[in-house]
Amino acid sequence: MLDLKEKILEAYAGTEKLRPDLLDNATDEYFAALDAGSSPTQIELGIALTAARSLLKKELLSPAWVSVVSGGTVSDKRSAAAVALTFDVIARPLQIPEPAGRAEPKAFRLALSAMAGAIVGTIVLTPLFRLAFDMRDVGLALGGPLGALCAVLMVHRISRSRILLKLLYRVSGMAPRLPGYDRSSHEHVVRTSIEQWLYPATGLLAALCASRSWSEETPADKESVFRRIGGLIYALHRTAPESLSVAADELIQEARNCGFEGLDGSPVFLSVDAGRKSVIAWTSDLAIKYEAFGHVAEGDQVRIERKPVVFDGKVMERGLVRKLRDKQ
Repeated sequence: MLDLKEKILEAYAGTEKLRPDLLDNATDEYFAALDAGSSPTQIELGIALTAARSLLKKELLSPAWVSVVSGGTVSDKRSAAAVALTFDVIARPLQIPEPAGRAEPKAFRLALSAMAGAIVGTIVLTPLFRLAFDMRDVGLALGGPLGALCAVLMVHRISRSRILLKLLYRVSGMAPRLPGYDRSSHEHVVRTSIEQWLYPATGLLAALCASRSWSEETPADKESVFRRIGGLIYALHRTAPESLSVAADELIQEARNCGFEGLDGSPVFLSVDAGRKSVIAWTSDLAIKYEAFGHVAEGDQVRIERKPVVFDGKVMERGLVRKLRDKQ
């Protein structure tokens, strides 16, 4: 556990200068994708969030970032891709709160509502006061102001209620827009949300890289391999002649899965080139895997008579090569 904490702290230290740049790039990507002026819709906010997520994952899970986070222990593309796949499954998705809408409706909308309310109030209250109190002049005097007041209050209330806005937009078939938002305050929220996601994501990535490197360093369980290979050998011993090729191929596949190297491609007994042997140029480093029949010098062409037995990256038994003689 202590070793894992050290790995995570090293990852934080190694990416200390990289995280601010990634934070700025993700924030810029969010607002570049938003590009909706002062009234974004829910769909536009979702597109912006997806753009920021994509950029963060692309950079954070790139081989360069994985190499830095892992301290160089995970540097090849295959291992980096495996770490990225696991990270993508278990990492918490980035969430950015919606911008808070402004409480004030637009001035032109209020002016129009006041005018309409004054007209409706005058039309309604004037005959009402005349019929009820025989006071037509009072209806004319109060109808306009009261109608304007009620209309402005109604518009202001509707502009503050998201439920009413959604109902209106659903009836009209238009996408609901926020009545307006403060770009600077929302930018602060976006940066804070991305930063709060990026910091633990870096720690999670460091833990996955450490787990990947530890699993690669762990040797194969030789006892388990021996049991599986032994079982297939006994099965091969009991196999009928017409099924020998199938049983032998199954044994080779299991050996390959268990960590034996040099078993790539189709077996010789299933290949059209059954009698052909590989020819290579001899180099001094091949002495680790092969022993030479007779004297072989650097650069000589040699034929592989027997392949080495390599298990879990270790040479268990060397192969055999024979020097090619020039035909006279």
